[in-house]
Amino acid sequence: MSRPHRLRGLALAALVLVGAGCSASGGTEGAGPEPTALPRQPAPAAPAPTGATRSLPPAPPLPAAAPDLPPPTGLTVESLGVAGAPVVPVGVEPDGDMEIPGPQEVGWYRHGPLPGDGGSAVLAAHIAYDGLDGVFRHLDDVRPGAAVTVDLADGAARDFVVTAVERYPKQALPDEVFARGGDAGLVLITCGGRFDAAARSYEDNVVAFARPA
Repeated sequence: MSRPHRLRGLALAALVLVGAGCSASGGTEGAGPEPTALPRQPAPAAPAPTGATRSLPPAPPLPAAAPDLPPPTGLTVESLGVAGAPVVPVGVEPDGDMEIPGPQEVGWYRHGPLPGDGGSAVLAAHIAYDGLDGVFRHLDDVRPGAAVTVDLADGAARDFVVTAVERYPKQALPDEVFARGGDAGLVLITCGGRFDAAARSYEDNVVAFARPA
């Protein structure tokens, strides 16, 4: 497993995924601690990330989930040429930024809902890192109606369809990105917009919203 990199400005108040900035090709973000694949459990001290997006009120703890609920392990978005990209659980860095794994992996925010459960399951990935294209390099090209498949640890899969693709300033992610309740949804997030060469980061986040197919 690749060591996670902080997606600053991706305070994953949702993919939000946000903060000081997502790394771009040739970036030099520091690596955080290795994320641990933990069993599904309440996370009373883990609000939505606040680093790169904006400050949000602390999220309520999640209810205890049935021990047989499987976490996501893979992601396929055929319209983007993404087939079976590994999905790994990630949390939040001490500074509030969401952990983001290596360029060829997708991070599932493990303090939020599972894909298909009530609320928004957040999957974030790099647009580019250290000269390599990330899994979500072309996320801004996805269109409503695109199919998304999430593989689960028990061998099953859940299908979603993209309903909208939006771009938000990193400090202005909407609450729905990290919704803890309501209708089941899937949120894919990465960096986008103008690249600030001095800060070596992008100014915005690209967010794709999807619902169960």
